[in-house]
Amino acid sequence: MLYRLLILFIFSITVSGCGLLDRGGAEVADLEPVPEEQISEPSILIDDEEMMAPSDDTIIDDGSVSRSEQMTADPSGTFVGQKINPLNEDFLAVVEAFGIHRGDYEEVKGRVYGASTEFYGTVAAINTKLQLGTTPGNPVLVRQYDQAQSELDNIEEYLREINLLNQKVNADAGVVALLKSTLNKTLRLAGAIDQDHRQLELLEDQVEKLEIDIARLINEITEEISRQAGFAKIENQNMLVMAVAIRNGEAMGTGILNRSFLAAQALADAGPPDQQLDVPQVNITGLPLVVIRFDDPDINYEKTLFDAVGTTVDKKSDATFGLVAVAPIGKNEGETRINSSKVKKYAERVLRSLVSFGLPSKKVALTAKTSGDVVVPEVHIYVQ
Repeated sequence: MLYRLLILFIFSITVSGCGLLDRGGAEVADLEPVPEEQISEPSILIDDEEMMAPSDDTIIDDGSVSRSEQMTADPSGTFVGQKINPLNEDFLAVVEAFGIHRGDYEEVKGRVYGASTEFYGTVAAINTKLQLGTTPGNPVLVRQYDQAQSELDNIEEYLREINLLNQKVNADAGVVALLKSTLNKTLRLAGAIDQDHRQLELLEDQVEKLEIDIARLINEITEEISRQAGFAKIENQNMLVMAVAIRNGEAMGTGILNRSFLAAQALADAGPPDQQLDVPQVNITGLPLVVIRFDDPDINYEKTLFDAVGTTVDKKSDATFGLVAVAPIGKNEGETRINSSKVKKYAERVLRSLVSFGLPSKKVALTAKTSGDVVVPEVHIYVQ
């Protein structure tokens, strides 16, 4: 038995050896070669060929050129220096566009002033004649009434032009914000000399000044829109009363739509004289209607804000709103002040949006506070 097992073991060894090694003249199948893996390591640096100027012999960066000369010198041929001219061209383009829009606004505002002067002169003449007494349906007063209505229609048309200019100036602000962001990214690129950064920083200062000018014009246009919209609404109501007075040939007195009555009523509602200058206070009760978190300065919040405020006004036409700018508490007092200043600018932007929706600015009360419960600047809108 042991002998038989030994014979089987020797036979298996012999067969397996032949299978593995003794292939004789058999051809070995050609195997497809395994392709070499191309390993590319990502790099945050710019390639050397891009960083180097076409001819770097003319680039001087040894401190012999003064700061003022660096600012006024032609852009260097470095990778970063080549981006200065295009950025300058973009800046000059938006400066030109903003200048045109600001000039158009001043021109339209002058037309509004002229139309308002003519309107009030005509209305004064009509009221004087009605006060003295005249015949019913006096054709002279009818003609003057038509003239006054035409001037009022012109003012409303000018208001539409101002609204269009407001959109254009807001577009200028968007271009400036994009240009400012591009400058910040360019300053962080590798492949620059000191001269490049001097010129980029100078351009950045000019962009920030332009940003301030645009913001001021936007605030002025927003106030003008609110003021003229209120004027047109009240005077259209007064024209209805005047039409009835002309038909009857006598003044109607202090009707409920008369502007003087509304002004007197507003003073009565304000309370005693020592309280008439009080600023409306925000009544923070319950949960806010809308919370806008500015974790991204370019956050698109207007659609949500429009829907929420529109739904509220539909349900309660006399609703007023409280706008609260909430700044996070910083690590130190300086950081907290920066956060407070930043969130106030965001709150002004939200207020401009509300006014552009058609909500009178007098229906929005403003306030600001700091809170340890927020980590980014937030604007809360409450229903009063």
